[in-house]
Amino acid sequence: MSGSRNQFVILAVIGIVGVVLYFANNRSEDEHKAKSHAQSIGDAESSETNPREFAGYECTLDCSGHEAGYKWAEERGISDGEDCDKAGEHSNSRSFAEGCHAYVDGESDPEQAADPENEN
Repeated sequence: MSGSRNQFVILAVIGIVGVVLYFANNRSEDEHKAKSHAQSIGDAESSETNPREFAGYECTLDCSGHEAGYKWAEERGISDGEDCDKAGEHSNSRSFAEGCHAYVDGESDPEQAADPENEN
């Protein structure tokens, strides 16, 4: 009987150690998920408090639509903002029209316009 009792005690200890390790691992994963979630919220908040801008117009993801509108207006020598609005209507892109307006309004350098620290 003492042999089977020893086996039972050993199996019980192994079971307890296994349960402790299982819950410790799950807790570690939950903490990691919580930290990742908190970091993603922090990233979203920082992007909301410091959005990327193009000549005073807020960009959604990047400023590629604004840059395209600016270059389009520059290539065509656009000087009337109504032409920008018409172009934006045809391309269904508000950012394109805003980039065009940046050119019409006298923004001289598209790289400067896209600078998030630009005070325009």
